[in-house]
Amino acid sequence: MTTSERGPGDSWASARPLPGHSGRSRKAWRRRDVPKAIGSAGTLLVVAVAVLAVPVTGTPNKQASKPAGPLVKGEYDIPAKLVAKVEGVPVRMLVAAAHLAKPGDITPAEALPAKTKLLTSGGKPEILYIGAEFCPFCGGERWAMVMALSKFGTFTGLHGTSSSALDVDPSTPTFTFYKSSFTSKYLAFVPVETETNVDGTALQSPTNAEQALIIKWDVAPYTPEPYSIPFVYMAGKYVLTGTQYDASALSGMKFTKAISYITSTGNATSRGAEAAAGYLVGEICALTHRQPPSVCSEVPENLLGISVKVQKHR
Repeated sequence: MTTSERGPGDSWASARPLPGHSGRSRKAWRRRDVPKAIGSAGTLLVVAVAVLAVPVTGTPNKQASKPAGPLVKGEYDIPAKLVAKVEGVPVRMLVAAAHLAKPGDITPAEALPAKTKLLTSGGKPEILYIGAEFCPFCGGERWAMVMALSKFGTFTGLHGTSSSALDVDPSTPTFTFYKSSFTSKYLAFVPVETETNVDGTALQSPTNAEQALIIKWDVAPYTPEPYSIPFVYMAGKYVLTGTQYDASALSGMKFTKAISYITSTGNATSRGAEAAAGYLVGEICALTHRQPPSVCSEVPENLLGISVKVQKHR
């Protein structure tokens, strides 16, 4: 079954089209049916007023806590030294790549209206990620997210997977956030991986509060394809709908080769991932009020809280 044939009960869209990559079709797709109910992964409740009334701050994601049990089909263990190689890309390299990125080649998050209510968890700004293991654009964005978030805290339980072999950019190797945890003094990271990469098996469902955020912000003008993934909501300050860069060159690679390729700085994909991570670092430093100084002191003022609007006027 190809992605264009996904029907009722399957997941929603992979991502918005990427600008600046002529000749490649990055068109997003989404569920053909209107999402009807909460309860299965990748399902959005669109019409219930009660969902929209749920508070969206300080709400823990119980489904996103570390599940028990073995790895699901399509996942695999990654040696710690390989994870460390991605996490170890220096902040100065990420910032430099972001500074050199051309508008249109890399698409950072967009700033939300100033009056938007802050999303916090445990008194810290919360970054919410909604994605799925089958999604190739989620796969590309996870590389940048691991590079960036590891500067502010510690991941445990990261495993490997690849996107669907039947989607665009088939079998893109990547991390999965399912069964992982992230600890930080400065921010909370809440990942929701809705489905596996092979057979549509449900993994996690967004909470009511998270559904409300998707319904409100994963729509125009922030994305031309409503309810697309990856969806990254950054504490009520920024929103990212889709991947920031083109990771299609990773399609079909083994994870070990992909690690070397995406950390080499010697190709467009690695430079794109580093620039995307550099933008994320700048946005996170704005959320944490430039904490920790060891990271945020390396972020220049014009990248602090970077957004599409800021980038256009750099």
